[in-house]
Amino acid sequence: MTTNPERIEQSPQPPTPDSGVKEIPESPEPPPSLQEIGVTAVPSQFTTVVTNDTTGLPLTQSPATQTVTITIPASPAQLDDWSKGSPSSSLTWLATFWLRMVKKGLHFGWKVLTQKGESVNA
Repeated sequence: MTTNPERIEQSPQPPTPDSGVKEIPESPEPPPSLQEIGVTAVPSQFTTVVTNDTTGLPLTQSPATQTVTITIPASPAQLDDWSKGSPSSSLTWLATFWLRMVKKGLHFGWKVLTQKGESVNA
């Protein structure tokens, strides 16, 4: 009786630096033929501060420095009661909108206040 040798499967090897895999650059460079005629790479993001011509105030603001505060028109309990009304009532939709804004504010870390100035934590 003859036995067949078992076939050993090898896992694929990671590519070596000489295997033709190249690193992709952060910004694409035009080929030398286009550079000869004057084509250059243009940065995709601006870094300067854009100001208003009349007042000189900056037109753009970084979201990291911006604080968002929303003030809801009623207490969360009142909004919850209003949101359970008739679908044809505009008050139902107004309450649903503000409840959604409260959830969105809590998700994004905005400051959510009631009309009395109380903070909404949950």
